Parts: sequence; C-alpha cells; structure tokens
Amino acid sequence: MRTIFPAGLTAILAILLFAACGGGAVTPSGGPDKIDETGVSEELPIWRYVNSGWVSPLNERSANAFSRELRAVIITSAEEMDEFNRTVVSKRTNGTGATLGRPEFPGSVVLAAYLMWLPVQGDPLSVVGFDIEGNRAVVELELEEDSQGRLYPYLFAPMTMVTLDRAVFPDDGPVELEFKLDADTRITVTDTLE
Repeated sequence: MRTIFPAGLTAILAILLFAACGGGAVTPSGGPDKIDETGVSEELPIWRYVNSGWVSPLNERSANAFSRELRAVIITSAEEMDEFNRTVVSKRTNGTGATLGRPEFPGSVVLAAYLMWLPVQGDPLSVVGFDIEGNRAVVELELEEDSQGRLYPYLFAPMTMVTLDRAVFPDDGPVELEFKLDADTRITVTDTLE
C-alpha cells in the first residue's frame, strides 16, 4: 500500500481550494464605501456607534412627564465623559466593551443626545446623518416610529451616543452643532472642542 506524502497532500488541497474559490482575481473588500443592493456605492458614515438606550438625567426640573425636549452634550475628554455618566444615569443601555472603548481622547469628539421623556420600550433614538460646513454642523436624529420590545411603565429619556474624529472639525474657533430630530424638536450646542 502506498502512502501519500505531506507535500502531495498539500498540493491536492491547494488545487481543491483554488477550484472552490473560482480561481479568478480577488476583489478587495472593507474599503471606505459599501455597495447597496442596487450595486451603487454608498459612502460610509463618519460617526461610529458608542452607546444607546434609556437614561435618567439628574436635575432636570424644567421637564415634566409631558415634555418633548431634546438635550445634547459634546464630550471632548475622559473627565467630561465621567461627568456625563454621573449626571445622566444609564438605566438600560446597549453599549459593549468594544463600542464604549471607541472614544480615544483628545483625538475623538463624542456627541450624545437624549429626548425627554418617553415610556421605556426598545431603543428608538439614533444618529442617521451628519453634515458639516465650516464651523457649523447638523446632526440628524431619528426616533423609531414602531416601538420595540416590552413596554415598561417608566418614563426615561431615549439616548444615543456616537464618536467622530476630531479632524473632521475645523481647528479655529468654536463649533456650532445643531441636533435635529424634526422641525419642532432641535437644539443647538456650541463648543470649542478643547
């Protein structure tokens, strides 16, 4: 009985693998754009998800159970992130160790927004667009129309948090960011990003 030597076995496996892959040229993937189902290239967003969920901001005396007020915070350091986490207490969040570790200060800017108040159900607030022109930027938010998950009898603020590279903003002067949920629900925050 003949034995197949390791070199012969390797050659046979290489031929099978080559045949299974089609043997053609490899198309690179993971570039800056993605292709949608129509075959058209879409530009990937410049923001990266950090955290979302439901929060209970402390010292919000101006808002009541019937409020629909948008709040936004710009975070540029680990100290400011700690302060945000102390004053805006998380109740149910979806961030993981990987996403929560994305902001690397001082090279990152974190944008956080929350809506006062809604019944807790699902995770309906998210960033869907970002447009920057000079020292002014617009952050487009979306509130999911269809509630998800189990309804809890608590009013909390749906929150979303994303990070961007500091380099997308101009170096000179303060930056004005308008957070926009709809025509009536918007807030503008100005920060020096320092």
